[in-house]
Amino acid sequence: MEFKLAWRNIFRNKRRSIITISSIIFAVIFSVTMRSLQNGAYDNMLKNIVGNYLGYIQIHYKGFWKEKTIDNSYYIKDLDSLNNDPTLAYINHRVEGFALASHEKESKPVVILGINQTAKSEQAQIKNSLIDGSFLYNESNGILIGKGLQKIMNITIGDSLIFLSQGFQGSIASGIYPVVGIVDLKTPDLNKRSVIMSLNNAQDFFGIYHMASSAIIGPKNEKWEKTEKSISNQLDSSKFEVMNWQQMLPELKQLIDVDRAGGTFVLIILYSILTFSLFGTVLMLAEERNFEFGVLVAIGMRKSIITRISLYETLIMSVAGVILGLICVIPVVTYFHFFPINLSGQMQEVVEQFGFEAIIPTSLDPWISLTQAIIVFTITLVVNLYTLIKIKNIQPTKAMRA
Repeated sequence: MEFKLAWRNIFRNKRRSIITISSIIFAVIFSVTMRSLQNGAYDNMLKNIVGNYLGYIQIHYKGFWKEKTIDNSYYIKDLDSLNNDPTLAYINHRVEGFALASHEKESKPVVILGINQTAKSEQAQIKNSLIDGSFLYNESNGILIGKGLQKIMNITIGDSLIFLSQGFQGSIASGIYPVVGIVDLKTPDLNKRSVIMSLNNAQDFFGIYHMASSAIIGPKNEKWEKTEKSISNQLDSSKFEVMNWQQMLPELKQLIDVDRAGGTFVLIILYSILTFSLFGTVLMLAEERNFEFGVLVAIGMRKSIITRISLYETLIMSVAGVILGLICVIPVVTYFHFFPINLSGQMQEVVEQFGFEAIIPTSLDPWISLTQAIIVFTITLVVNLYTLIKIKNIQPTKAMRA
């Protein structure tokens, strides 16, 4: 009975209901969209820099990260014991070194990255990045170069690059390799200086047979901290160092933390505006219904019943506003996830200077929508406590006289 009366009051007081529900819908749409864009930008950063290149966890020979020389390489067989670790999805050994690349009259320092041509995870990343030419593993001596390097050195498929560098223990490393493909590594800085070849060719070029300079660890789930701890317990800390992406890229971690704090501050402002806006609406509508409440109490209806009816009204409007807000915002978030916002002009230049792809996709993490919906719902309930207090303290004669 009380629930039915609540429904009737909502439809009878259409103006009040529309104002309240509209405020809730706007708050849900704005907060979910903003948080999704923010988290989507973080995910894109991590995917481009961490997921595609550095990995969430790396293993190096002690001292390699501070002094990235080929001499600080390790024997691959020394890490064979990790293949049985249940927290690992894969372990990919890489060779990373520097060389001077030349083509006709152009010369440029580049990073040579030797990857395991039999690893499925490495193959998938290269296939997704390939924009021209053939796949690396179909060519025994072929290399892939970033699209930025291709433009700088004016290279076409079939041209060759000559490399000169220092190999293992001071040896001379040199070679000539044909370009078989162009890749887009999503990060402008990497695209301008990256050369990818097979692990065997990189080992042969630098003279580090059966060795590698780093191991990329793929955790079985997003809980990479557990994988890092498991690996660290198995390795000799005097020979190897285990580093996660936060240690390898502390600037990126700080950037995300600062930006997340800024986004939280903006949301707090939004919640404050929503709270005062709803409170003003509730205050106005409670005064308008003051006579109605006074009459109901005067004819014998208990205040507890009126309170429950008002509470049901609040719950119905809050749930309706949150659900309608989510229905409106989910298609928007989904669209911008698959068709992200492309930055242009000065903003694009600034973002690319930091080595990030100039796009802002949204995150499809359902926890974002759920969290924001719960927060808005809670604010609405708290604000409407004023109406309940008003009913509890109402004096029928004074209310009807007003």
